[in-house]
Amino acid sequence: MLVKRQVIRPELIMSHLLISGLLLAFQMLMYQIDGLFSWLFGFAVVQVLHIVIMLLTFIKVEEAADRKWIWRINPPWIGFKPASDITLLVYRRVHRQMFWLGLCIIGLLYPWINESLMISIVCWHLWLLIPRLMLSFALRKQRKDGVVRLDSKEASYYHR
Repeated sequence: MLVKRQVIRPELIMSHLLISGLLLAFQMLMYQIDGLFSWLFGFAVVQVLHIVIMLLTFIKVEEAADRKWIWRINPPWIGFKPASDITLLVYRRVHRQMFWLGLCIIGLLYPWINESLMISIVCWHLWLLIPRLMLSFALRKQRKDGVVRLDSKEASYYHR
């Protein structure tokens, strides 16, 4: 039974995409061609980082390992997302661990990467996770045993 539906408005998607464009403009303005390289390479680094964290999380979360995760480029769910329904508890746990472990790993990289790449990695990490964390926040009062379904234009929460 559908309990809550979060419709993702086109204005929100456009503003989210505009932020990535602003990051590119900032990088190009400050670091020229190195900024473009950092912008592109930072996106790839964050995708690898997210998949590593997901795999580490799946070691601890048995139910998440049974679910198939796919990589998509449909805003606002850019990156890895569940291919089918996922319980709210697992959804929250995976993304919370992805957020905090990602920041910790990025912090560990600080001494060895240049400023431009560091800015890109942090910004891409936050940019990719903000829509998911906002959904988690919007569903904070719902029961944890319900399921979440992510579609391109909406996110639905169901409970049996």
